[in-house]
Amino acid sequence: MSAVDSRAADSVAGFLAALSLALSGVALVRQPGLLAPVAVVVAVVAARMTVSHRTLAGVAVAAAGAAFVVGMSIAVLTDARLY
Repeated sequence: MSAVDSRAADSVAGFLAALSLALSGVALVRQPGLLAPVAVVVAVVAARMTVSHRTLAGVAVAAAGAAFVVGMSIAVLTDARLY
């Protein structure tokens, strides 16, 4: 793998981690049973792809997991849709 391929993969992984953080935020208020698992999968893919953005990817994984728990709790307490 060349340096150019590595930089491209790191850039894509950074965008995926940011996408996962955005999905986690949306999952808190809209359908956490659907969006939070997608955010977890995207965050894990980003964490596996990157070396330079591993802190961002780790935060994205933690945020996605927390969004699942908190979003499901909010949905149950407010009788909202889970998925």
